Amino acid sequence: MVFESLVADLLNKYLGQYVKNLDASQLKIGIWGGNVVLTELDLKDTALDYLDLPIKVVRGYLGRLVLSIPWKNLYTESTVVDIQDLHLVAKPNFDIKYNEEKEEKSKHDRKQQQIQNIEEARQREEEKKKGGKIGRGEVRDRV
Repeated sequence: MVFESLVADLLNKYLGQYVKNLDASQLKIGIWGGNVVLTELDLKDTALDYLDLPIKVVRGYLGRLVLSIPWKNLYTESTVVDIQDLHLVAKPNFDIKYNEEKEEKSKHDRKQQQIQNIEEARQREEEKKKGGKIGRGEVRDRV
């Protein structure tokens, strides 16, 4: 249960702007298969706001979200996201006007976030490698 709540916290970090009240009870993890399954998710009313679409979400429901994560090959294989039973009730939003400057800033911010995520993943990998290996010189120093 500790691992599930840790994964739920991590998913909240990345899915929190789209999904309401994500918790460990909605989560099923198949570690060795690489599948993380989320069920019965309510979408936030602001889930699509960053896209500046001419619609406003009134209510949203996501029946099932499956993340297929290749744990053994994170850098070489793709993570697959499977969305099932997505239901949106939307209404027109006449307040939205296209803003090219905001669009460019949004693209830049998304790219920066991707770079940051990659750097964090690399740092975690390097820390794992450093923590698990002891060089010959270190063994002699300890003996």
